[in-house]
This record gives sequence, C-alpha cells and structure tokens, in this order.
Amino acid sequence: MRQPKLSNLTIDTKGTRLMRKAAAKNTKVKITINIDEESLARLRTRSDKTGVPYQRLLNQILREALKSEDAMESRLEKLEREIERLKKKVA
Repeated sequence: MRQPKLSNLTIDTKGTRLMRKAAAKNTKVKITINIDEESLARLRTRSDKTGVPYQRLLNQILREALKSEDAMESRLEKLEREIERLKKKVA
C-alpha cells in the first residue's frame, strides 16, 4: 500500500471540531457495583436475545427507571398542591 504524500494531506478543522464536540457529549463514567447473580444472569440473557451489550442494556434500564420515578414524583407533587388548595378552600 502506498503512503500518501504529506503535501497532499489537508487538515479538516471543521470535521475535527465536530468529532471533539460529539466525543465530549458522550460522558460515561466507569464504576464498580455489586449485583446479585440472578439479576446479572437475567440481564445477560436479555442481552443475548436483543443483541445489545449487557452494560448498555443496564444503563438503558436504569435511565428508564429514573425517568419513570421523576414522572411519578411530579404527579405526587401536583396532587399534594391540589390537596393543599382544597384544604384552604374548605377552611
């Protein structure tokens, strides 16, 4: 395979900037957790069925659970405000 001449190479600063911006958005943190064997086995089984790596699958499950919890909290806060409003109305 022939090596390109350095004089023929160009620097793509715009493309480099876009790649760096995309890489900066992908912020993953390595952690160590303890998980029971049954849960890990079920996660790996689901990973095999879907073809999604089990760590990515675990991240998706965690993200969805947290999103669901946030939605539940906001509904609860709304109900609490409504109860307070009704208490004031009755009193």
